[in-house]
Amino acid sequence: MKTDARKLRGQIFFQPRQSIFIRIFTTILISTAFFSLIASGQTPAPAADYHTHVWSLNASALVTDPLLPAVELPEALNKLLRDKENFGGRNKNRTALTDLYTKDLSVLEPGGPSWLRGERALRYIVDSTVINRLVPTGYELGDANGYVSGYEAVIENGNTQYVSNFLYVLRKETDGKWRISVESFTLNGPRTAKAAAAEDLIAQLDSAGVKRAAVLSVAFWYGRPSRKVDDEYAKVRAENDWVAAQAARYPDRLAAFFSFNPLKDYALEEINRCAKNPAFKGIKLHFGNSEIDVLNPQHVEKVRAVFRAANEKRLPIVVHLWTVGDYGRAQAEATLNQILPAAPDIPIQIAHMAASGPNYHSDEAFEVYAAAAEKNDPRMKNVYTDVASMVTRGTNEKTLELVARRLRQFGLRRVLFASDYAPGGSNETPKEARESFRRLPFSADEFKTVAGNVAPYLPQR
Repeated sequence: MKTDARKLRGQIFFQPRQSIFIRIFTTILISTAFFSLIASGQTPAPAADYHTHVWSLNASALVTDPLLPAVELPEALNKLLRDKENFGGRNKNRTALTDLYTKDLSVLEPGGPSWLRGERALRYIVDSTVINRLVPTGYELGDANGYVSGYEAVIENGNTQYVSNFLYVLRKETDGKWRISVESFTLNGPRTAKAAAAEDLIAQLDSAGVKRAAVLSVAFWYGRPSRKVDDEYAKVRAENDWVAAQAARYPDRLAAFFSFNPLKDYALEEINRCAKNPAFKGIKLHFGNSEIDVLNPQHVEKVRAVFRAANEKRLPIVVHLWTVGDYGRAQAEATLNQILPAAPDIPIQIAHMAASGPNYHSDEAFEVYAAAAEKNDPRMKNVYTDVASMVTRGTNEKTLELVARRLRQFGLRRVLFASDYAPGGSNETPKEARESFRRLPFSADEFKTVAGNVAPYLPQR
């Protein structure tokens, strides 16, 4: 079900011959414009978004539950759904639609979300919703009570788009008619497998005024230990190649990173293979998805081998360090002591401030890296961090203060703006992430510093 109502960029062109007055006047104009920009709360757009994703249809299907099949309903329930479509569509029959509901109706209004009851609930259904095609996927019917659940779909030109999920609780009243006593629905439909393509990412970058992005493969999804995948390595290769091809369409804007589970036997082989593809600028590792335990000596040795190989090939690493379960100071110290030293000559980008998104939540771990950076620990000389989804529109003031303090401690020259956006994903767009990042209690100069940071794996401009 869905509701019915659904730079300053001044360019000064200098002539070959100008009077000194014109030059001074122009300088004043530029300076005034700059300080007006800062005073208005705006800062230059980030040089890049250092944490984005694209993924193929096959990768999306791997992590997307298939749609439930439609079921055949008893005649009474089938009639109720067809009546709701007919009477509650674009051309409403208000009287007939009202008769499909009990007097004590409860409706979960999804925009709140909040419960409405009785006359108010009925007015909301009649005045503020429009029904499309209802596709039932489950039901139960007793003597006097039951339910039906499913999807709402829009079918046009043979194409079906699922726009909502619904659940109706039913009651058989004294006149023998089944009516809806409780109704709930979502504003979005079920997730369906869909490729997240480069052109959609570029459109969002353009909207944010961001010129370039690091595009991180999700091929590591296939190597998750709890997931059984036939021909696993072949699918890892295919996903990495797909990402490379997407990035190659925009070579001046997208820097592709290939990925895999570093505990797998094919890890070093994939490094050697992908290192030959000029579209790839580095490696993305995800310790959480790969279920890496940095306190396990066997895991540490395999990860060190990957870091050494990356160092030899001069391939930067973006690494998601956070893992499910025990995670904090001990894990961060093990990584700092045993893993980072295996790749001393390449940029290493700690994703999500050593946490995971959304919102910063692993201060015990990140403080280890921030303290080491503050002391100019040689193990940190090539280490950066990105702020992907660490600050959102919902981040509370206490966390904003903590994030700002830790980033200053880490060193703002090595802090990279990032969104963790993927087309069709649930994270904030680059534009939204930029607006959220502006909530930090930084000065204009501090925001300018972070915005201007260019990671070594991108061409300096």
